[in-house]
Amino acid sequence: MKKIIIDTDTASDDAVALVMALREPALKVLAITTVMGNVSVDKATRNALMCVEYSGTYQPPVYEGASRPMFGEHRDAAVIHGNDGMGDLGYLKEPDITKESMHAVDAMIKIVDEGDGDIELVALGPLTNLGLAILKAPDVMKKVPCITIMGGAAFKGNTSPLSEFNIWQDAEAADIMFASGIPVVMAAIEACRGDCEVNAREMDYLRGTGSRLALFCLECNRTVYTLTEKDTGVLSFTLPDPTAITVMTKPEFITGSFDAYTRVETEGSGYVYGTTVNDRRTAATHPIRSLKNKELPAPNCKVVYGLDPRKYKDYIFSLIVD
Repeated sequence: MKKIIIDTDTASDDAVALVMALREPALKVLAITTVMGNVSVDKATRNALMCVEYSGTYQPPVYEGASRPMFGEHRDAAVIHGNDGMGDLGYLKEPDITKESMHAVDAMIKIVDEGDGDIELVALGPLTNLGLAILKAPDVMKKVPCITIMGGAAFKGNTSPLSEFNIWQDAEAADIMFASGIPVVMAAIEACRGDCEVNAREMDYLRGTGSRLALFCLECNRTVYTLTEKDTGVLSFTLPDPTAITVMTKPEFITGSFDAYTRVETEGSGYVYGTTVNDRRTAATHPIRSLKNKELPAPNCKVVYGLDPRKYKDYIFSLIVD
């Protein structure tokens, strides 16, 4: 069983990922830390507490973290996820449990420090909390054996031509993480696209199960699938954050990936800010003969851009139908 801390800007797809993690026997969620991103950090905390209760399993502590990026201003995604981040349904049960008093960054450091070097991190939102923790306690954070993130793009972004929302929100923090030396598995935005989208037939299936939890996971994505249908004429929606849980627990579902030395563009214009620059070069493949022996940086990241669609969605459904 893997012991993990989940860092999240809890909105609709994060909610599905949290439910999955809390119901996955192969994972033990030691704590949930929240960060601004899709919504403000206070809304992300409320939504995380709500997900813990809806999951109906155990209740890891929830710690609230950064309310803004390290540099710049917070830019939310309310147009996608709703003003509350959970589809603006208006009828979801408010959580009875409450957040912890410790700041998320301090909690993350404390939990990792008290572990045996076997506590992994899963980041579903902007990487502000992780970047701050690495700056504050670099030696402690080096005990983390792996960070699995949903973020970045292998080829094509969703916020700019090259950048994905979570990385774009705080590129500086993301680059701190990639430069830290901690191994990273990056579930890129491409991993949830195409046939991995939940289609109308599958939405009907989830409704037809009679599962309260499945309906919660479906309907909190209402603003996402409504907007998708309006823009494309097709009733469907993507689930980016569950890809991070899937690549951690079911690596055999990966159909497309590569190793790279990944860093993040922090100084460019709006077209390239937040781009995950995935350097796949090796001395053997370098095109300039005179530089064949040039020392190139070793890979620090496994970039996942493809998952088996049927196995991916069946896995999600198996965990959210109670």
